[in-house]
Amino acid sequence: MKSNDKQWQEFNKQLIEHAQNAQWGLYRNTRFDMAEFLRKAKRLENALENYLEVCYLDLNGPSNYGPIDDEETRKGFPAFDPKTAFLAPAAIHRISRIAKKLEFGLKEISELFIKHNKKVEQALKLPLSPEGCWEKVKKELQI
Repeated sequence: MKSNDKQWQEFNKQLIEHAQNAQWGLYRNTRFDMAEFLRKAKRLENALENYLEVCYLDLNGPSNYGPIDDEETRKGFPAFDPKTAFLAPAAIHRISRIAKKLEFGLKEISELFIKHNKKVEQALKLPLSPEGCWEKVKKELQI
């Protein structure tokens, strides 16, 4: 249990570091690692939330440009660019499998996706809404 707590602390430390350094692709990767950790610990609903966040981040197109002080230069290097968006097959696959294990249908997953990612949208000031992104995620799920 103690090592699990240390690992979780390390994940949170990484998230903060990546956010402070505007490394949103790395932030997304850490969130995926957290989902994997939770899945392996059999905390499936928590893992599902994290995988859903990964999908939401992916569809917003996270970048790793890092902090750019000059405002004019920053315009050419957005923190999130939906034109570079993709959905990671591994995250979609995990969501589908966990949903089946939890006996969640599209309605339950949709509610969880939107509720959880509304907070993410506000915290990170993402360009795309959870509602719009859900439609893309829903098309990929095998439920």
